[in-house]
Amino acid sequence: MTSSPPGARTKLVVAALTIAAFAIGLDTFVIIGALDAISRDLAISTGMAGWIISIYALCYAIFAPLNAWMFKAMSRRNVQILSVSIFIIGNLICAIAPNFLALAAGRVISAHGAAMFTPAATALAAELLPPARKGFALSLIFGGMTVSQVAGVPATSWIADAIGWRFSFGFVVIAGLLALIIFAPMMSGIPDKAPERENAPISRRFPKTIYGLLSVTLFIVVSEFIVYSYVSVFIIGSLFVGVPLLSAALFAYGFGAVTGNAACGVLTDRFGPYKVLIAAVGAQLILLVGLVAFGQHGTLTVLIAFLWGNVSYMYLVPIQHRLLGLAGDRSKLVLAMNSSTTFAGIAIGAFLGGIIVEISGITSLATASILIGLIGIALGVAFMRDAALLKPRLQDV
Repeated sequence: MTSSPPGARTKLVVAALTIAAFAIGLDTFVIIGALDAISRDLAISTGMAGWIISIYALCYAIFAPLNAWMFKAMSRRNVQILSVSIFIIGNLICAIAPNFLALAAGRVISAHGAAMFTPAATALAAELLPPARKGFALSLIFGGMTVSQVAGVPATSWIADAIGWRFSFGFVVIAGLLALIIFAPMMSGIPDKAPERENAPISRRFPKTIYGLLSVTLFIVVSEFIVYSYVSVFIIGSLFVGVPLLSAALFAYGFGAVTGNAACGVLTDRFGPYKVLIAAVGAQLILLVGLVAFGQHGTLTVLIAFLWGNVSYMYLVPIQHRLLGLAGDRSKLVLAMNSSTTFAGIAIGAFLGGIIVEISGITSLATASILIGLIGIALGVAFMRDAALLKPRLQDV
């Protein structure tokens, strides 16, 4: 591998990538705060407006591995710049979309850019910092995305209500432009990595444990988003002095996600990804049940949301950590597959949750979340341990 860049530049590049990740995360959650306003303005049903979330998630799931293959020969600097540029264009189209189809097209384009950026940025950040700091590097990129939930969801929700949902997408465009201006000049000093090998037969390209870890991601995400997609249905009422309980709970969740993500990198480096994953997912299942059961209990609801936020993203770093340990010189593709799996889980969770609500009611969401989450934990026990012992590594296959 080429020599590492100077320490100061490394820190600046990772910080700049974190800012770009903030913009990407902001785009992922912008619809949550603007969905009702979009539905009213475009004269479409709430259900149809909700399809925008599924369209984005499914397109991200498709584009993530496809982009990793299509742009594998492109320099890392150009990949980062192109991805954010596509992302900006997609959100600009959303901001001026005259109808549902144009808005959906803009979301497809923005998903294309986001799916190109996140796996490449994650792999680059992990490579730039020493191996002992790999968990910290991963948490920085995901930290940019979780911070967007604290600042982004309340901000875009307020913008949508105060001056219009189109300005919410305009806010995302500005964040993307700012990120591009900051990190584009810094990328010029980052050496390119050797091209990923393509001579291994497809059947031998990935160990079975890679697919096992991807299945862990899928079940954990489905378990979470069966509940998360419908928080606005069961978190109702006011906290105090007219403050909407849902807004307060979402803010607490986002703030908890930031603090939990920051701690996760340190915990993963200290205790290992296996222990962190199992503890975090187990805690999340308990808290999701509590959130459904106590969604109208004021301060208790906010406290549960905060604790849930602390563990909700803790599965990301341990799984990515294991995948990077197995991926060798094809880390970008493997991380892209994991990103694809994550967004497929979001789409599946939202879809299943909708069916469950219609058939059995809100309380059944907790039961479904537990059952699917326990499968995720069982798979984690099997494959997170195996990943640590697997020999040879992927680049030796």
